[in-house]
Amino acid sequence: MFSFSKARYCVTLFAGILLAPSSLAAEDDVVNQQRELYDQAQSLIDQKKLSEAKRITRRISDYPLTPYLHYRLFSAELKDKSPQQVEAFIEQFQSLPFSTRIRAPYLDHLYRQNKWQTIADFQPSEPSGERYQCIYYYAQLKVGEQKLAYSGADKLWNSGKSVSDRCDALFADWNKAGLRTDDKVLERMELAFQQRNDSLIRYLNKQLKTQSGQAQGKALAALFNDPKTVTSFASKNYQDLSRENLAKLAFEKYARQDSQQARQVLEQLKQQGNLSEHSYTQMENYLAARYMSTDSALDAAWRDKVLSKTTNQTSLERRTRLAITNADWQGIAQWIALMAEEERDSIRWQYWLARSEIGSGKQQQGEQRLNAIMGQRNFYSAAAATYFGVPIQYPVTSTTYQKERLAPYQTSLLRIDELIKQDKITAAKSEWRYLLSRVDKTNKQQLAAYAANQNWHHLTVVATISAKMWDNLGLRFPVAHKWWFDFYAKRLELDPTLLMSLARQESAMDVEARSPVGARGIMQIMPKTARYTAKKHNISYQGASQLYSVGKNIEIGSNYLNDLLQQYEGNRIFALAAYNAGPSRVKRWRENSSQQLDAIAFVEAIPFRETRGYVQNILMFQVYYYQLMANTSPLLTQQEAKLRY
Repeated sequence: MFSFSKARYCVTLFAGILLAPSSLAAEDDVVNQQRELYDQAQSLIDQKKLSEAKRITRRISDYPLTPYLHYRLFSAELKDKSPQQVEAFIEQFQSLPFSTRIRAPYLDHLYRQNKWQTIADFQPSEPSGERYQCIYYYAQLKVGEQKLAYSGADKLWNSGKSVSDRCDALFADWNKAGLRTDDKVLERMELAFQQRNDSLIRYLNKQLKTQSGQAQGKALAALFNDPKTVTSFASKNYQDLSRENLAKLAFEKYARQDSQQARQVLEQLKQQGNLSEHSYTQMENYLAARYMSTDSALDAAWRDKVLSKTTNQTSLERRTRLAITNADWQGIAQWIALMAEEERDSIRWQYWLARSEIGSGKQQQGEQRLNAIMGQRNFYSAAAATYFGVPIQYPVTSTTYQKERLAPYQTSLLRIDELIKQDKITAAKSEWRYLLSRVDKTNKQQLAAYAANQNWHHLTVVATISAKMWDNLGLRFPVAHKWWFDFYAKRLELDPTLLMSLARQESAMDVEARSPVGARGIMQIMPKTARYTAKKHNISYQGASQLYSVGKNIEIGSNYLNDLLQQYEGNRIFALAAYNAGPSRVKRWRENSSQQLDAIAFVEAIPFRETRGYVQNILMFQVYYYQLMANTSPLLTQQEAKLRY
């Protein structure tokens, strides 16, 4: 299933008249026949019966998805096409996302055929993608553009990661020309060190030719394997190695392994005096950040002395959050004052500066600062309103749908419509993103409004992001799958807007979403979690593929969230943090704060940026959804506001 209504097609897109029932039936018959023929043609292409597939394709030339048949047929015969034919194909189908994709397999084909001049003619400028850049520069070499080719080889070589094997031939010629010197190998070894790429370091070490280069390569590899030898390394003179950078990288690696011993190593490096003051400062700052959670008063004093001189904004923010965790109001103001002006003046840190002033007895000053940040569409603005006990207010805009503006995109919209109806969702999302990339901001806004009218919930959200429609809450937050959310919310005695807000944060209402780690569906459930939850609650569950069913996903996701809410006595902050980061981390964070924080401070003290933003977003999303349903909601419940965290 997908977050689009699939039972809508009563009228043709952009039609202005109501069709008689007999006309509708006839139209449905024609479209159904076209779909059957389309599926037949796809099957014939799979069987490599291209002639038969072409005959069918000609019969359904006006069917919206026929261009996909043209693409597959053209791809199947790509090896027989000339560059002119490929360019003509790209031009003909330029409104489709696959139009430019054909270049990559065609370059691969030409490479395999050793058609170097054809490649140079077909691809006159550097393409995107490392693999195709390798092909491009090797072709340039083969047609006599040696200088250009070798400059490309130099650029592609300069990577701390493995490079596409399509570059092997280019690198071999570059090496034969005497340009892959030991210096170049050592430079890449340094990049591999930075990327923590042990296998590449070992490979490159074998490529060194001169006695000097081999000695330096050995020293670099030894440093990588045993970073505590950084003091010895820094004391020696290596002609071609970047001693400063390698020493810093090795020290950071050692600091991650043993921060206490790294303190001693740092002092030894300072006494040696072989590195620049800038390098020492960078290493010291890095090590100080490793002491952020120390229990030692002496270590904390050293850390703070170092951080009081740093310009690293991430370290200063982390130290400020530590002060929030400790309810250290004076410390909060002290660390905010050290931030860069742009960060210091942000609404986040203005809120916490106000809180520090109130906590330090400067109530009038702090409340004036809080009052100044109210009225914005922002978590901290809402938190300020919560402090004063007044309604949360923020700017809201709307967009009037103007059908005539989208007339130029009728063909694309018809095709997306049919892709959705045929459950070809990945292609529909690809077409939508491609369409958005080719229109201006005004038309992006119109496309968002159109998608909302069609109940294309996820595509509506995608369009609002592309158009930066941040204040258009009606489009940014579709009231999607309300029946399912209401049903399981009523069964479990939950607030349906909480379920909807979580789904909006997790997947932007994309019921076919899949995360890099394998979470699936509208509420982004891991298969392991689904199995556990289904078994616990005796829910019928057939496997991970079922998580793409919107009803089943919401059933399992709402039960899992309800388990967390019960575990935390209805507290959304704990439950949402656990949904994102896991209960074990929430347990640790609660132990760190020792019940001395309020709700807003606890959320701010969450050390994971993703989880911190996750909780803040869902709390705000629930406020938005209440307003969209003509109601109001506080940022925190009374129980959440009173609890000490």
